[in-house]
Amino acid sequence: MKVWTIAFYTALRHVRDVKAMAAFLLLPLVMMLLLGTMQSSKFTPTMVEPVNVGFLNKDEGGVGAELKNYLLSQKVQGLVHLVPVSDLAEGNEFMSTGKINNLIHVPIHLSEKLLDGEEVQVEFYGNEDHPFVQPIVESVIRMKNLLLTVEQIENPAAGAAADSDIREVNLETAGEIPTGVDYYAITTMFQFLLLGALFGVFAVTKDIGNHTYSRLLTAPVYGSRVTLGKLLGSLITLYGISMFLFLVSKYVFRANWDTSLWIIMLVLLLFAAISVSLGMIMAYLTKSTMISSLSLFILSFVFTLISGGITPIDGAVFDMLSRYAPNSYGQKVLFSSIYDGSFMLSGLFGLIFYMGITVVLAMVSGRRRVA
Repeated sequence: MKVWTIAFYTALRHVRDVKAMAAFLLLPLVMMLLLGTMQSSKFTPTMVEPVNVGFLNKDEGGVGAELKNYLLSQKVQGLVHLVPVSDLAEGNEFMSTGKINNLIHVPIHLSEKLLDGEEVQVEFYGNEDHPFVQPIVESVIRMKNLLLTVEQIENPAAGAAADSDIREVNLETAGEIPTGVDYYAITTMFQFLLLGALFGVFAVTKDIGNHTYSRLLTAPVYGSRVTLGKLLGSLITLYGISMFLFLVSKYVFRANWDTSLWIIMLVLLLFAAISVSLGMIMAYLTKSTMISSLSLFILSFVFTLISGGITPIDGAVFDMLSRYAPNSYGQKVLFSSIYDGSFMLSGLFGLIFYMGITVVLAMVSGRRRVA
């Protein structure tokens, strides 16, 4: 009961700090909109430059001609630029000098062998920098194979199939790629929740700076209960702020939070506990609001940077450093759940492990300082 009484009055004191509450309620929303708008180009597919593809056709029949006509048609216009090649040696030379990126070789007698039912293969050379070229070639060959099969079984629909175009299929991409607002609704949330460690700082330093600290020392209450009460009160405050930011970003900004509500609530709760514990550790160690706050601002910036919260960053070095940032675990769990439809158990375990360490350290630091 004493723990919850301390928690209640700690949360009440935080809520009455109008300036701090206004900053934590409004600034994250402003940052979500600003970053989401300014960085939207990073999440929008850009114009694809045509790929130079060498074409070597030694087939006397119709397959090579049909493939060439398709690659020159409007269906793939803007994606592929065909470069005639006289032989394989010239094709290899063009690829080595960068004149072409890929090479398509239609072997001799391919059409004849295909009509005879033999297994044939159009040769494709190149790298995977432009992975859409090979599927284009494969789709044409599969269609040709299908039409020949239909003709051989004398299907009346063969003629109609031969004259028809390949139907366009519209791929639904909603929810697969985050927009700028989608991305920063999550990363900015974690950045400001980490700054919410200041509530943990205030819960400690405001007592040290007045007579409340002396009263707690003489009160018939275990120091561990005092620390736990402060932690719970600050956690309740910060968790309430996180849920407010979640609801506004989802229903006002229309950010994509399309996953299970319990996953969102659990991740935000664990992260809020980590943040508050870090703040209390800093406060107990330094006994200074200014030093603790400055340290947390620096720590928040570093953790946000290496976890891709300011801008998406790839690279082995940042992947290694992000293991030390609690932001990265929370972001991975939510992004994988929202956009991949999978639950990243390792990320959740990382958050739980991080929370366990910080909470224990906060309790130990508080006991040593209060005793």
